[in-house]
Amino acid sequence: MEYQFACRRVCSILSQRRKAYLKTLSFIRAVELEEGGTRAVITADLVTLSSKHVEEYETLWQELLREFEEEDRSLSWQFKQRLVSRQPYYEGYAIEYAGQTQGMMLIETQNHWSLFVRGKRIVYVEALVSAPWNRVRIQRPPEFRGVGRSLMLFARRRSVELGYQGRVGLHSLPGAVRFYDRLGMVQLELEPEEIVDEEENVPYFEYMGLRQEGEEHEGE
Repeated sequence: MEYQFACRRVCSILSQRRKAYLKTLSFIRAVELEEGGTRAVITADLVTLSSKHVEEYETLWQELLREFEEEDRSLSWQFKQRLVSRQPYYEGYAIEYAGQTQGMMLIETQNHWSLFVRGKRIVYVEALVSAPWNRVRIQRPPEFRGVGRSLMLFARRRSVELGYQGRVGLHSLPGAVRFYDRLGMVQLELEPEEIVDEEENVPYFEYMGLRQEGEEHEGE
C-alpha cells in the first residue's frame, strides 16, 4: 500500500511538472499594450494558440462581433487551430492579459511569395483579430490598444527568424485597410493571374524586406 501511495505521489508530481513545463513552452515573449482610457503601458503575454483561445472567441467574442456586424464575425478559429496542429507550416499565436484572450493570429510560413522580390518567401498572415472590447467601433475607449500592432510586429520577427528579412504579406478586410496603412505596409495591386478566386480580390499589403526599406530611405 505504501509503495502504491508513493508511486501515485511521484506520478502526481511528475504530472504537475509536465503541465508546468508545457505551460512554459506556450509562452513566447512579453508585449506592451496600452490601457485604452489612461494610456498606461501594461505587459501582456504572447503565447501559442490553444483551444482556450478558440473557446473564448466562440463564447465571449462572437456574439458581440455579430451584434456589431464585424467583418470577421464568421471566422472559424476551430478550423485554424486544426491547421496549426496538423500542418507544420501553419503557426497560431494569441495575446493574453490577466488570463483573457486579447487577440489572435494565424500565419503560414512556406507557401507564399513576395510581390516586391519575386521568388522570395514571405510570412503570410492568414488571419488577425483583436477582441471586441479592444475595437473602437464597439467600445470607446477600447480596453487595450496595440494588440494588432504587437501581433504584426511578431509576424515580422518570425519572418526575420526564418531568413525572409522581415517580409510579411496579407489580404486585408476592407475595414482594416487604414490599420495596415498606419503600420507602414504597402498596398499592392495583384495581377489578374495572381487572383486565384474572388475572395482574394481584396486589398493586398506587404512589408518589404528590412534591407530594402533601408535602401529606399538612403535614396530619399
